[in-house]
Amino acid sequence: MTIWPTLSKAPIVEGLIDIRVERLAEQTTTALKSACDELAGEFPLRIELRHWAGQINLSPQASPSISTAVDEPGGYLLRSTDEKWVAQFRLDGFTVSRLQPYGTWDDLKGMASKLWTKYSVAANPTRVVRVASRFINRVKLPTDESFEKTFLTNFVLGPTLPQSVAGSLLRVIIPFEDQNAVAIVTQSLEGISTECIFDLDAFSHHPEGIAEEEMWSKLDKLREVKNRLFFGSFTEAALERFR
Repeated sequence: MTIWPTLSKAPIVEGLIDIRVERLAEQTTTALKSACDELAGEFPLRIELRHWAGQINLSPQASPSISTAVDEPGGYLLRSTDEKWVAQFRLDGFTVSRLQPYGTWDDLKGMASKLWTKYSVAANPTRVVRVASRFINRVKLPTDESFEKTFLTNFVLGPTLPQSVAGSLLRVIIPFEDQNAVAIVTQSLEGISTECIFDLDAFSHHPEGIAEEEMWSKLDKLREVKNRLFFGSFTEAALERFR
């Protein structure tokens, strides 16, 4: 595995691990609520998540109408005392996020492992079908420098067009066949902002299920994908600013 440079000023604002599961049809949020109660000392802030589905009917002969097909509890969102950790215990999966300051991958994975143990006992999933690692960065762009001075991957305007932009959104989907993974890279710039959101989302589908030990190994590989994306997307000058 590649040894990547340590960046003391990395632009990351959120890192997360997401695990999607399949469950028994009769599973409810009762056991999830009990698990969240046990975590209340460390995660005292709680919001109920609801699953909603409906249908909007539009007709030239009548006013629009909305019919609700599903409106039921879907899980819980938890925040730690310092609000730097956010966890979701849902019927369809589990997510843990670390907000600024990010820390290390081992910190994130360690917290995810700890909370997953609690979640998996409560949710009793039949299988894990998707694992993901996502990192959101806020990159400050130097004043009066072109986008190309920071990013190796960027948009290009035709030479006959005005070269100033009022916003941009670039989304690229990249398969990593050697890791059985897919990555979605999103760069967004709004208005005259000097900050660009650089979103790296790497995930792997496992329709037949994946064993727990293999799941954590797969997450390490997805982190490797993330690092390849990150270090392969910036110029040397930009990386130097992050050191």
